[in-house]
Amino acid sequence: MKKFNTLIFFIFLSGAMMLCSAQQESLPPELKAAVLKDAACAVPTDAKEAEPTLTGLPIRSGGHQVGSIVLVQGPCHCHASNCDALVYLRNGLEYRLALREKYASLHPMKIVKRGMPSLTGQFELSPLKMETTVYDWDGKDYRPSLCATVTKGKRVPAIAQHPCKPPAQ
Repeated sequence: MKKFNTLIFFIFLSGAMMLCSAQQESLPPELKAAVLKDAACAVPTDAKEAEPTLTGLPIRSGGHQVGSIVLVQGPCHCHASNCDALVYLRNGLEYRLALREKYASLHPMKIVKRGMPSLTGQFELSPLKMETTVYDWDGKDYRPSLCATVTKGKRVPAIAQHPCKPPAQ
């Protein structure tokens, strides 16, 4: 029985690895080039860093892909479990950077405002505390609309809403 469980575990693990590599390869070349340019690290010229790991997540509206969330992982892109999260919107064949923050996760929501889905990002402060931000589309850009600190409790998390900081310029 142990051998069977071990075999199932390795099949699951290899499938997960293949899915992750498929997500990385699924980024269109134009998007990958934009991400590598926008997420470039300021490293000394004598030090070469390996290419970061890119994971794409589509943003869909009205049955069409209108953009992508790209998580960038690498030594200069991550601090603890928070890494660069870039949101790109399609503009014909090109991509426009609409948002860049550090998050442990960033996902589209089912809520749609002005034709675009809202986004929710979680910034991990500690294993028991995280900062959650909801971004709504204002017609031109994503703007923070709801911000809260979530503290995990024994049964129910404590949620403390607070004003959002202005977006980074």
